[in-house]
Amino acid sequence: MKKIILIVDDDRLTLSTAQNLLGDKYKVVAVNSAKLAYKYLDRHVPDLILLDINMPEISGFDFMKTLQADVHWRKIPVIFLTADRSSETEVECFRMRACDFITKPFEPQIMLSRINSTLELDGYRRDLQRRLDEKTKEMERITIQAIMTVANTVDAKDDYTKGHSMRVAAYSEILAQRLGWSEEEIQNIYYVAMLHDVGKIGVPDAVLNKPFRLTDVEFRLIKGHTIMGAEILKDFKMFPNVNIGAKYHHERYDGKGYPEGLKGESIPLIARVIGLVDSYDAMTSNRVYRRRLKDDFVMEELKKGRGTQWDPELVDIFIQLIEEGALEQAWMPEDELASPIFGSEKIYGTVMGNESVLDASTDYLTGLLSKRKGELEISASLRMRGGCLMIIDLDHFKQINEEHGHLAGDYALKMTADILREVCGKDTVCRTGGDEFLYYIEGVKSREAAVEKVNEILDAFAKKQEDEDLLKETQLSIGISISGADGNEYEELYQKADKALYHVKQNENVRYGFYQSAGVVRTPEQSKNDLEKVIDIIKNRQAYQGAFQIDYGEFEHVYDFVAHFSQRSNQETQLLLFTLFSSDGSEIKLERMEIAMQCMEQAICKSLRGVDVGTRYSSSQFLVVLMGTEKENIRVVTDRIVQNYFKLYGDKDITLTYDIADFN
Repeated sequence: MKKIILIVDDDRLTLSTAQNLLGDKYKVVAVNSAKLAYKYLDRHVPDLILLDINMPEISGFDFMKTLQADVHWRKIPVIFLTADRSSETEVECFRMRACDFITKPFEPQIMLSRINSTLELDGYRRDLQRRLDEKTKEMERITIQAIMTVANTVDAKDDYTKGHSMRVAAYSEILAQRLGWSEEEIQNIYYVAMLHDVGKIGVPDAVLNKPFRLTDVEFRLIKGHTIMGAEILKDFKMFPNVNIGAKYHHERYDGKGYPEGLKGESIPLIARVIGLVDSYDAMTSNRVYRRRLKDDFVMEELKKGRGTQWDPELVDIFIQLIEEGALEQAWMPEDELASPIFGSEKIYGTVMGNESVLDASTDYLTGLLSKRKGELEISASLRMRGGCLMIIDLDHFKQINEEHGHLAGDYALKMTADILREVCGKDTVCRTGGDEFLYYIEGVKSREAAVEKVNEILDAFAKKQEDEDLLKETQLSIGISISGADGNEYEELYQKADKALYHVKQNENVRYGFYQSAGVVRTPEQSKNDLEKVIDIIKNRQAYQGAFQIDYGEFEHVYDFVAHFSQRSNQETQLLLFTLFSSDGSEIKLERMEIAMQCMEQAICKSLRGVDVGTRYSSSQFLVVLMGTEKENIRVVTDRIVQNYFKLYGDKDITLTYDIADFN
């Protein structure tokens, strides 16, 4: 695949010369102002930018400052173009963090040599960064596994606190979310809370499990776990404040806690959060000296301790979370599924003997693995054997919620989970949130085996639809990626399965697709039908229920604006649908289609006037609204777009067609 070079220069001769010189080896995108370059960068990331220094409105140096200030743009290598050969300009180019500079007029061999060297060095940098990221991820995985092992080891010392650290971590995460913390801070408190009791490793088991009143000496041993925990964690640098959570989670808001008797907001916030949820879990869990306290009593205790034992603002927010049932998503009592916490009437699982199938690693609604647990299991398996990853989406789920209510939506999710559990057996299945599920088959690396399992799922779902009217309003869409062919890391496979799912959902008659074969096959005849469908949707939008709102909502607002403008100015409006399709009728790979789409978008944007409006309609189509254009001039516009497209794209494997319709 050709590397993409973005050239930004206000001199059209320079742009033309550079395109002719570089066009055979690279894919060249040329713009004549910084403003147009910004628009391009909002959608695309080139491999290199050739940037003129002296431009009107926004100079090359000012443009470079903007690039350096943006986290997504600052790593794009830049070579300045300049006719100024002074040493001061050269120094300023490198001070602005340019990779190189090329003087005008261009010497072809020098220009090509400098561009080749810059791209080669950037390739080395990217490769080193990729390797570093892989090592960092591996270290993070090892560290997180170690944290979980330590937390489980601590909890195992006390027969009555199984899962305590995991629950405190989950509660802390939920409270931090409600407090509006950043994603990084939320992740941090989860692991800090998981290690808050690590100091209990140094407390004798006989003291932790003593069923009678502790002596003063024994109580001092218990209290000492905060100091010991802070000492153990003081050199642990991966998560900030991890030793603070361990040391101060038993401080009280009124200053009567331990180990230092800190008071009020002098207690670190992260310790105040952990201290509150730690006490809540202690009250709602069975202990060696008593059974769990009743819900009403726990609520009263929280209110009594407001401003004395715990931060009053945190208590108010935490009580609100309890009353909303938010904590049930993190944990249910192991032996009390028949009497859910705080009046919830949902039954979130079944009981096998005296043990619940649900714990902190289980999705509260479906009984499948939680997202966190599922991702950990899949990641571990990928490192060992590899396999096939599927993202399974329940289509039209939002419509069920809106028309029948959220209880009906929950029921649809539960039925879908039951189907997956039955078909998938011992394979890893988890709910990732909303209407999306993950299914992973260890060891499966052939498409044939994956398709066989997909058909089992679809057949089971179709059979269930015969008995359940609610499911008749839905269907399953499945995106598939396979380790090895599509990558080896979980994140990469998930992203590719997600892309495959996106293209499945673009085609009504397709229920599943693989990443590499998730291309779009379109014909000129289908393009005409697509345009007729757009017009019908706009004219009869009420009949389309949620489909119009979900898939075309943004375009609806744009179109309404254009339509109102046209009516007021008594101008005609035309809809143009540009469609890319394979010259020989074969399927087009995703990567190739995206390159062609970028070229088509550039060709369209170059050819439209300021009053015209355009938007992507699908992965291979672009929809344009022309306002007040005479019909005899439309052909001029479309011909210019087609010519520009073939200039930009270069190859002939993906061609372009268009359809036009009047709409007033």
